[in-house]
Amino acid sequence: MKKLMYTLLITFITASAWAQSEAIYTFNLFNQLNFNPAYAGSKEVLDAGLIYRNQWWSGIDGSPKNINLYGHMPFAKLTSGIGLNILTDKIGLDKVLTVGADYAYRIRFNSNNVLALGIGARIENARADWDEVNAAVAGNDPRIGDGTESKSTFNVGPGVYFNNRKFYLGASLPRMLANSLYNEKDEFSQKVNTWFFQGGLTLPLSQNVELLPNVQVRYNPNSPFDFDANLNVMFYDALMVGAMYRYEDAISGLLVYQFKNGFRLGAAIDFTTSALKEATTGSFELMAGYTFPCEDCKIKSLRYF
Repeated sequence: MKKLMYTLLITFITASAWAQSEAIYTFNLFNQLNFNPAYAGSKEVLDAGLIYRNQWWSGIDGSPKNINLYGHMPFAKLTSGIGLNILTDKIGLDKVLTVGADYAYRIRFNSNNVLALGIGARIENARADWDEVNAAVAGNDPRIGDGTESKSTFNVGPGVYFNNRKFYLGASLPRMLANSLYNEKDEFSQKVNTWFFQGGLTLPLSQNVELLPNVQVRYNPNSPFDFDANLNVMFYDALMVGAMYRYEDAISGLLVYQFKNGFRLGAAIDFTTSALKEATTGSFELMAGYTFPCEDCKIKSLRYF
């Protein structure tokens, strides 16, 4: 009965969570396309990856699980970039599928400094199977509901991204429309729009060691202040060890190995520090990605952002 009550609670929370913002990942350094369309093509080669996130709630059925599959590349002699972003989100009885396409126009000031202006469009479908709840209740309860509820929406959002080999800065608004998932009209509304601001840099500590700090701030005038701060150390252009602090929510550790052929693997663990620690031991993420080689490109080494 206790597990059923937790499941119903998760379902109640996430039914309203159809109005929430983008899924948040510990590996946000590697999946910036998820929240900023101007990131498309920024690595100046074809780059693709997969991130799996499991919010590891102890003993509770229906704990949140996310998968993010993404890829992006430049074209038109590096003056433009395109990207594809696919996300699945399973939490409680809800299943959300998001398919997004991104375009970025890249303005090169010199061989290093690039400013990109981007626009992203996405289609989302959210489904809730109420028969699954009724199956766990003796005799069924008509007040719970039955059948499958489904909603599909369209959204757009702009972004800006500046980067060179030493640092990057970005700002974006992934969703401009308050669509049916928000139970409001199809119009811009400050009640639901979350702004993303991100930045990071590379600080050489020695010939073979680099410090890679980065931060992401999420601002919504109707939500609490929220940010992630990462501090990563890269050894020999291959092994990355890092730690992250998510404001009033979690502390995390991450490990990434980047092979010389462009393939990378990573794992991260979050330890919950908020009141949710009464119900969860934390979360974990697994990542795999590949940066395709390009003999004609000017890139001397693999980029981390």
